[in-house]
Amino acid sequence: MHNNKDQRGNPTNPTRFWILGAGRFGQIAVKRITRHIPEATITVVDQKPSTMDGKDISAVREDGIQWLNRTLDPNASVDLIIPAIPVHVAAEWLKLNLKHLFHINPLLIQDSWLTRLPHAMRGKTGQAFVSHADFICPDNCAEPAKICTHTGKPRPMDLFRLLGKFDLDDVRPIVIRSHQLLPGVGGIYPADLMAALDTVCNHNHRPMMIATACRCHGVVDFMRLNKKAVRPVNVEPCS
Repeated sequence: MHNNKDQRGNPTNPTRFWILGAGRFGQIAVKRITRHIPEATITVVDQKPSTMDGKDISAVREDGIQWLNRTLDPNASVDLIIPAIPVHVAAEWLKLNLKHLFHINPLLIQDSWLTRLPHAMRGKTGQAFVSHADFICPDNCAEPAKICTHTGKPRPMDLFRLLGKFDLDDVRPIVIRSHQLLPGVGGIYPADLMAALDTVCNHNHRPMMIATACRCHGVVDFMRLNKKAVRPVNVEPCS
């Protein structure tokens, strides 16, 4: 398989995968990737011992966010990062990268914001989950661009586009798209995480909505950054 790249430099046929989480959704991702992409190399990261094995599958026993923070850089051997843990991976990764330079202040999601987000539901740790669907989607949805596979009706505007257009007071929306790889399996391009970090660093004076979303579903966190008075030595996440 030729690993060509799109206009943004992301691989059009990814073959190198990091899967964060070895639970149900992590196992689904492994099974579907190995079935449909025989040349794939996969790293599965989970704090619990992983039973996944194969000649091109590596298991790492570690916290997924901490490992991602330590391992991801512009030259990392990965084409697509597949979050399969019950946290907002992009937001938590950004926080780890920024904590040495900024005080990170989570913002309470106002009720007036929630009412403007589709089918929004508060999470247990301060984030909100949003969705175009008011039903449970099948875990093998192929995410077609125009028609919902469940209802057969025209799909609303892609959620990642909708969130990017939201005007919530003075809040700056920063949206990382989750790209569909296979039915029920989506992931984030590493370059998109890096671009989000650069954007956050350059707009830290405004409250921000950090969102990860595919066409139908997403998770959002709100935060504000305040620069620390003393700059730590050799810490340059925003360069």
